[in-house]
Amino acid sequence: MVFSQPYADGSPSAAPDGEGPVDTLISMAASLALRDGNPDSVRAQLPPQHHAAFDMALAVQEMRGDSAEGEEKKRLSLRTQDEIEKRRASRKAADELAAEEKAALYAAADADGDTFTLLSSAELDELPEAEPLVEGFLVKESLIRLYGPPKSFKSFVMLDLAACIGGGIDWHGKKVVQSKVLYVVAEGVRGIKRRVRAWEAVNKRAMTGVHFYERAVQLGDRNDVSTLIRTAKRGGYEFIILDTQARCTVGLEENSASEMGVVVAALDVLKEVTGACVALVHHSGASGGRARGSTAILGALDAEFEVEADKDSMSVSVHTRAQKDLAEAPSVDFDLVTPAEGGSLAVRARRAWYQPRPEDLAPLEPRELETLRVVDTLAGVGGTASDIAKHLGEDMHEVKVVLSSLHRKGAIRSKGSAFFTDKLGRLHLSGTLDAVRED
Repeated sequence: MVFSQPYADGSPSAAPDGEGPVDTLISMAASLALRDGNPDSVRAQLPPQHHAAFDMALAVQEMRGDSAEGEEKKRLSLRTQDEIEKRRASRKAADELAAEEKAALYAAADADGDTFTLLSSAELDELPEAEPLVEGFLVKESLIRLYGPPKSFKSFVMLDLAACIGGGIDWHGKKVVQSKVLYVVAEGVRGIKRRVRAWEAVNKRAMTGVHFYERAVQLGDRNDVSTLIRTAKRGGYEFIILDTQARCTVGLEENSASEMGVVVAALDVLKEVTGACVALVHHSGASGGRARGSTAILGALDAEFEVEADKDSMSVSVHTRAQKDLAEAPSVDFDLVTPAEGGSLAVRARRAWYQPRPEDLAPLEPRELETLRVVDTLAGVGGTASDIAKHLGEDMHEVKVVLSSLHRKGAIRSKGSAFFTDKLGRLHLSGTLDAVRED
C-alpha cells in the first residue's frame, strides 16, 4: 500500500483549509498500525516528510484508545461495585428474614395450637397400597420419566404404552388396568397421526381410550397447569403424558433447582388431584447416561426408565433405572417396524422379553416364603390376614407386615380383604418358568 499522495496542485505540503488527502491517509495508516500492532512497519512505508505527522497521529489515537479503555474500566468498576452492594443488601435482607422466622418459631414452640396426627406401626398397614397401572412397571398416583438421547424412539415406546393402557391390552405380557390416557404432544405434533396409524396397522386394532392435546402445556404457567388439572380431573384421565419435558418447561432453566422446583410442585398437584400416573418424556445428553437437568425432578420421581436404541438392528431397549414402590423390572426389548411403505415406525415387542426368571425376582426372606406358602394353600378361597395368621400361629400385626412386603414384591395380590398368589409368587415357590401360568 502506498500512503504518499500529492495534493491536487502537486504540492506535498499541508492543505491550507482543514485536513487534506495526505492527512486523511496518514490518520488511516495510524489506525491500521494500531489495529495490526506494527507501527514501525507502516511508518517505514511512508515518505520521510510524513514521519512526523504519522508519529503525531499515532500518539493521538493511542491517547484516545487509552481514554476509551479507561472510561470502560471505570464503568465496569462501577457496575461491579453496584452488584456487590446489591448482593450485600440481599444477603442482609435474607439474614433478617431468617432471624425473624427463627424468633417466630421459638415463640410458636411453646404456644397452643394444632399438632400432627401420627400413625403407629400397626396403623401403617391400614394405608392403601399403590394401585397398579401396568403390572410390575407403573402404579397410579405416581410421577415417572422415560428418557434417552435424541432420536432414540422414546415417543414410539410411550405411545405404545399409552395405547395398551387406553385399550386395556396387556403390555406385551404385563397386565394393565384399563384407564383413560391424556397425551400432551408438545413435540413432533405433525407426526402423531402417522405414528398412531402405524401402531394400529402393527396391532391390527384401532387405538382407543387415548386423547391427544396438540400443544405444549407450560408447567411454569399457573393458568396452563390449572387448565390441565381441570381437564384431567373432569375427564377421568389416569395416565397423563407430557412429551417432552423440555417443551413443557420453556423459559425455565432446567439446571436450576429452584425453577425445576416449581415444575415439581405443579406435577405433584397434578398427580394428587387426579390420582393419575404422570409421565415425562425427556432427553439425556447425546451419549445418554442420565436425564438432562437438575436433580430436583429426579428426586421427585417414583420411577425412571432409560431408552437405548440400536439403529443398525432397528431395535430399542427400555431399562429400569429407579423404582420406589416396585421391584426393578427386567429390560424390555422392542423391534422397530414399518407396517406400510412410506408410513411411520412402530415398536413391536419381542415376545420372549417379559418371561420372568428366578434370578430377576426380588429375594424373599424365610418368613416371607413361609407366609407365601400359606397364601398359596388358601388360594382356592382366598385367605384373609386373619386366616393366614391362624395357619401360621402368629400375631396378626406381624403377619400384616409380611403380607405388605410380599405385595410390594409382586408375589401376592389382594382382592378386597383376601390375598392370592400372583404369577411371580408361583415362580418363587417353584423356581421354574412353568409356574408362570395365566390367571
